Amino acid sequence: MYVSLLRLYLEVAQNPLLYIGLIILLMASWGLIVAAIMEIAIRLFDVRD
Repeated sequence: MYVSLLRLYLEVAQNPLLYIGLIILLMASWGLIVAAIMEIAIRLFDVRD
């Protein structure tokens, strides 16, 4: 997995626009993961009246 990521990084490093797109994609995917974890935590610790 790391080898393929390294190859992708080397290919993308030649084109700055693809590099920025890859960074945005990684940030968006991490944002979705964090949002899902927060949603689960809120539902778990939600106190009913």
